[in-house]
Amino acid sequence: MNSPQCKDALRSLRLFTFNSLLLFLLKVFSRMMAVLPERMVAWLCWFLGLLVSVFMPVRSHRTLVSLAHAFPEQSDAWRRRVLRDSSARLFEMGLFRPASAFFSQARLERTLSISAEAQQIIAEYKEGGPKHGRPLVILLPHMTMAEAATMLPAKVQGTKLVHVIFRPLNQASINRWVTQEREKFGVHMISRQSGYNDAMAALRRGEIVAVLFDQDASKKGSTITFMDRIVSATDLPGLMAHRFGADVLMMLLEREGFWRAKLTLTPIALGDGPVDVTIRAHDALETYLRRDQNTAADWLWLHDRWDHYYSPQKRFRMPEKRNQLARSNELHGYDAVPRKVRFWVRLPNWLGDVVMALPVLRAIRTGRPDFEFTLIGKQAFQPLVERMGVTDHFIPLPEQGVEYFRAFYAWRSHYPGTFLLLTNSLRSDIEAFLTRCPQRFGMVRPGKRRPLLTNAYRLSETVDETQTHQTLVWEQMARFYGLREPLDLQPLERVGIERSPGRIGLICGTENAPEKRWPVSHWRGLIEQLHQQNPKLEFVLYGTAADRAITDQVCADLSGIEVKNRAGETNLAEFCDALSSSELVCCNDTGGMHLANMLGTPVVAIFGPTNPIRTGPIFATPYTILQPEGCPRTGGMAIDQVSVEQCAHAVRRVLSEALV
Repeated sequence: MNSPQCKDALRSLRLFTFNSLLLFLLKVFSRMMAVLPERMVAWLCWFLGLLVSVFMPVRSHRTLVSLAHAFPEQSDAWRRRVLRDSSARLFEMGLFRPASAFFSQARLERTLSISAEAQQIIAEYKEGGPKHGRPLVILLPHMTMAEAATMLPAKVQGTKLVHVIFRPLNQASINRWVTQEREKFGVHMISRQSGYNDAMAALRRGEIVAVLFDQDASKKGSTITFMDRIVSATDLPGLMAHRFGADVLMMLLEREGFWRAKLTLTPIALGDGPVDVTIRAHDALETYLRRDQNTAADWLWLHDRWDHYYSPQKRFRMPEKRNQLARSNELHGYDAVPRKVRFWVRLPNWLGDVVMALPVLRAIRTGRPDFEFTLIGKQAFQPLVERMGVTDHFIPLPEQGVEYFRAFYAWRSHYPGTFLLLTNSLRSDIEAFLTRCPQRFGMVRPGKRRPLLTNAYRLSETVDETQTHQTLVWEQMARFYGLREPLDLQPLERVGIERSPGRIGLICGTENAPEKRWPVSHWRGLIEQLHQQNPKLEFVLYGTAADRAITDQVCADLSGIEVKNRAGETNLAEFCDALSSSELVCCNDTGGMHLANMLGTPVVAIFGPTNPIRTGPIFATPYTILQPEGCPRTGGMAIDQVSVEQCAHAVRRVLSEALV
């Protein structure tokens, strides 16, 4: 009794007994569903659908995200009603197949009706019809009453043999019973695991093959747009149709009530290749889903159809293999892929950091042209962000106080899909968490923790940030999330701003660190030396209102020298225009240095304690870094040790090069 053969026999007996019991219980339950009043079963489905939001909150939220992208013009209340209805219909669909096995003939007759247009189309393929000898591929979406499609041969006498490709159930005995129930109406079921050759043979004989088409084909599908977002859609129906010259119809089982459906057929043009069939079939499905709230809920939204390239390591790039977006755009009349994926970026809090992030944001925008960029940052940054050309929307940070975090909680109704944090603080992590964004990206440095991020990039301990520019560190993070595009370090194109020859912009203050400021006496000495050599030079002092005390000292009693003190007089947009119009900007290590560098204006930057390798200019604009004699390249010495003569010489050299 202890032999391996006996153990296998006992194991098989137990499995057979369990499967038989499971099938018996399913049949008992199904008969119960069939004899209960339909209204009671409908209430049960509604109640089970309501529980989805309680016990499947992540799936429900992902569904609301999909609905928000697909129906942005509708209210959130409308989309939540669609979620509830679609969830209830998921159970309606699941109960229909087993319960219908115990329906009376009269009840089966009431279950499915066929539209007049569909009957005319079907007649063309019946015995004696003009298209009787032509093979036919039928596309069947995952609708609530899709199972009723197997009843077609019984409803229309004289149709050719219909073969349906299906995914078998894991439980063998239940799968056999369900398959028998499907085939009793006259269809022939073909398992997708091994039956594609049978489907091809059927088309070769001029018969009908029905295929459930979906948008989760992963690497095997073609990347197209569906409801203006990229999906990976199976090309199998199009491939079969083109190979055998088959006609293509999309079959919709339009729900008209609980366990009631009307069958409609829509011809799909073959086009130039299989992908054209795929694209046009999805367009027909989209038209149906957009008709009204009832049709919108008639699809299984809980199955996320838009998770193609949603994994964190692929998020910042488009698929390369089987990419048919160009053809999809052509058929839809689009110049580019619509920007429908809601991508939010929490900007740094310092001006210079915002500028240094631009090349990375540019690269992400190029790599994912379907991203709709929303940047979140200080209100003062909005004019700059709009000039940078990497945003579709800007959300200013709310005022500090009780309502601060409540505002982020309210923004969850915008349903961002991915949230990139360029900050490194618990506050910003909480901000992103409150929006309920499913993907929250950010950098975790060695020895730190950021538990509220969903997919953290952990900076390697081998990366020496003192020897790596901040932009390049962010680039490493972006590449972790799939970025493949090179950084674009070209300065912004100047539009409508002319350079003023001889105008020298001077930024004497700093936003956050007094030790980064070159002394007032040095600035005065620089102006005097430059004026003495070239009296035609125009000097303009810039800065914030807080810098006014410094700039007032710089320009005091400089008789005979034209110096304009505009510190505190310009907003960020005017500041950008002023820097663009300058022939050269001389400054401390401050945000204005990065602005001038980004705007294409040559820069002479004075560093002392700070590290120009990490936070120096990054754009391909001429710049000169001045450090005290003997100072390490990473900084660390007092800034006052940069002499006036050293700075004046650098300015004169840059001006002379500009004249060449």
